[in-house]
Amino acid sequence: MDAKPKRRTVTENGDGGDDLVLVTLIGNGDDVGPIVRHAFEMGRPEALLHQLKNVVKKKEVEIEELCKTHYEEFILAVDELRGVLVDAEELKSELSNDNFKLQEVGSALLIKLEELLESYSIKKNVTEAIKMAKICVQVLDLCVKSNNHISEGQFYPVLKTVDLIEKNYLQSIPVKALKMLIEKRVPAIKLHIEKKVCSQVNEWLVHIRSSAKNIGQTAIGHTASARQRNEEMLERQRKAEEQSVSGLGDFAYTLDVEEIDEDYVSKFDLTPLYRAYHIHSCLGIEEQFREYYYKNRVLQLSSDLQISTVQPFVESYQTFLAQIAGYFIVEDRVLRTAGVLLSADRVEIMWETALAKMTSILEEQFSHMDSATHLLLVKDYVTLLGSTLRRYGYQVGPLLEVLDKSRDKYHELL
Repeated sequence: MDAKPKRRTVTENGDGGDDLVLVTLIGNGDDVGPIVRHAFEMGRPEALLHQLKNVVKKKEVEIEELCKTHYEEFILAVDELRGVLVDAEELKSELSNDNFKLQEVGSALLIKLEELLESYSIKKNVTEAIKMAKICVQVLDLCVKSNNHISEGQFYPVLKTVDLIEKNYLQSIPVKALKMLIEKRVPAIKLHIEKKVCSQVNEWLVHIRSSAKNIGQTAIGHTASARQRNEEMLERQRKAEEQSVSGLGDFAYTLDVEEIDEDYVSKFDLTPLYRAYHIHSCLGIEEQFREYYYKNRVLQLSSDLQISTVQPFVESYQTFLAQIAGYFIVEDRVLRTAGVLLSADRVEIMWETALAKMTSILEEQFSHMDSATHLLLVKDYVTLLGSTLRRYGYQVGPLLEVLDKSRDKYHELL
């Protein structure tokens, strides 16, 4: 009878030790997996389950004691929580009311904001449209000015205006159709100006060729007048010296040598040529114009160097030589005043060509002449031609050599 209670105590003590181990492990958050595994391996899962129930009961007792100890505080906390709940409900109601009012006010503000954004967008579009319209108006105004200048034949202002459009406006034209139209018209305008200017140059070339004879005759006539005045002055000086030697008087004469006044031969207008060259420079094709001018002048020179076949040389030589003199007087002016339109080398080439042709013609004509008078007249005029062109810097040595070679012919005719 006494042995059974003692055995129960040992078991309870053992169970109490196992319970303590479990409580410690669970309290520390340790892994109880090894104990559970060991219980199953030993075939004693019921004992483990019993221990777990004991642990649960102990925890329930602890909780109950804890609740009893803090019962009043718990009741107060619950009451406070209920009060907080009431306050929360009131706050929730107030927040709901405030939210409703805010929604009402916010909806109106959102409508106004949308209207403001739409107005801003409209303003931006209108501002952009005005800017685009101003650009288009400025471009169209420049186009109108260009058309007016074209109709008035003022090609340089046209090119300046077109250049302004290309550099400052063309890439910023907002209207695609207008931009494409201007891009298409600009080359056409430049080509039109080039053709018109070339047409004016052609007219000038015809005019200057027809004027060359008068220019040459005037220049040669001035040379003849200057020679005559010098001869008269020399004669008076000779007579005065003779009288001074014979004691009849004491006279002193000085030779009055006039400065060559180019106004008498410079009344030909090179303005169309200057304008054309400047226009071609603005177009960026000045080299093309230089070639064009040189080519046409060479053709004119070739034509001028052909002697008349319908008149005897003794009747046409003055016209022939005056034409050549006028031609090279014009070329000298172009060389000196037209910048780099004409180079000195090209003038030299043309002069050498003309000189070779003139000497050839004179040699041939001198050989066929049958009158000493005609020969002297031609030689005199050639001498005047040489004196005239020498003043413009042309080398006339070969012409004078031809005159020297004609002495035998002259003596033969005498």
